Amino acid sequence: MVDFNLQPGVRLHIEPTSRFHVNRILINFATPQTADNSAARNLLANLLETSTAAYPTQTAFAKALNHLYGADASASVSRIGYAHTLRVRAEAVDDRFAQPGIFASLVDILYQMIFHPLITDGAFDAATFKTQRQNVANELASIKENKQYYAAWQLDRLYYDQSSLMRIPSYGRLEDLDKLTPASLVETYYDMLAHDQVDIFVYGNVDPQTVLDLFRQWPLSPRQSPLPKDIYYRQPFHHRVRELSERQDVNQAKLNLAYHFPVFYRDENYYAALVMNGILGGTPYSKLFANVREKASLAYYASSQLRLFSSHLAIQTGIDAKNYHQARQLIEAQVKAVQQGDFSETVMQEVKDALINQYQTGLDAPGGIVEHWLVDCMSNRLPAENVIESLQQVTKEQVADLAKKLQLQAVYFLDGEE
Repeated sequence: MVDFNLQPGVRLHIEPTSRFHVNRILINFATPQTADNSAARNLLANLLETSTAAYPTQTAFAKALNHLYGADASASVSRIGYAHTLRVRAEAVDDRFAQPGIFASLVDILYQMIFHPLITDGAFDAATFKTQRQNVANELASIKENKQYYAAWQLDRLYYDQSSLMRIPSYGRLEDLDKLTPASLVETYYDMLAHDQVDIFVYGNVDPQTVLDLFRQWPLSPRQSPLPKDIYYRQPFHHRVRELSERQDVNQAKLNLAYHFPVFYRDENYYAALVMNGILGGTPYSKLFANVREKASLAYYASSQLRLFSSHLAIQTGIDAKNYHQARQLIEAQVKAVQQGDFSETVMQEVKDALINQYQTGLDAPGGIVEHWLVDCMSNRLPAENVIESLQQVTKEQVADLAKKLQLQAVYFLDGEE
């Protein structure tokens, strides 16, 4: 990879390759999440991806992309540890398979999206703003209707300390949308352009000097990165298990558990943590899947997920409410079994093979590759090397020892039984 500092706080990362028929660009704006910036930046991303001053309607914008042989451009928000990220992405067929100039035209469309949005007299276009705000409001409201997603969100709220900004989702809260206006969002936009850390990733059949010349013309001023050097969220262990039960009109109850797990992305225990999670609930070979769902038939689904930027592990299950106590007991027994090393070498190898297959599949998608680089960049890690060897070298003892770090912190139960 070739790296350039376009300005202090503005970096350009280029990986020339002819592996794919497309070229991929990702532009990431990052700043610390605050109590009220996530909803604003989510709505801003929606406005940036639907219109520009040159393409003032979604139809006009879509036509411009279609002229580039069906190119794609979008924007969204996410979070990596403390960092709130607004990501603008674009992909188009490589020039050699279409015509010269496709890549440069794609860069120009991104330039229009980022530097010339549909703003008039200090405010976003009122009609577009109203439509997109309603779209975002509908999306946020629909989260409550997806009970699996809702339960996962409630577990997060229960796990994080009351004062933690991590309780606020990266896409924002419905109540914060009402505070936004076409003028206030322009302030959010200019603040992002002037102060966010900016990382531009280009992956494809490109000449680094040509790419540098294109992006060097962008009017991004020098800035000091607003991000802390360590973006990991480190919540200390607390001795009381937080428990919350909620009753709603649902056919399937949700029982979710959160464990304190102080292991972080790409630290010395990273690969052992991946294998441990695969054995516990992260793969079809896992104990949660085999014992809770298949053998005991106590769950419609049962899985675990590592949260490697916020020091915990979450378990999600869908159960019959009347089986709450039996299911919880069996779930906790699976955690204890992994801590005691009660799993076979055969299962561990199956999990490793699944993780390796997942890793290799990810290498076949330019979008996935670039998103991975972003995570490495934000966490100040070099691109991973020897991933397969590192997974293969994980031992049973390492997995069991690491699992002993799991400590129950929160239990959320969404009950639908009368």
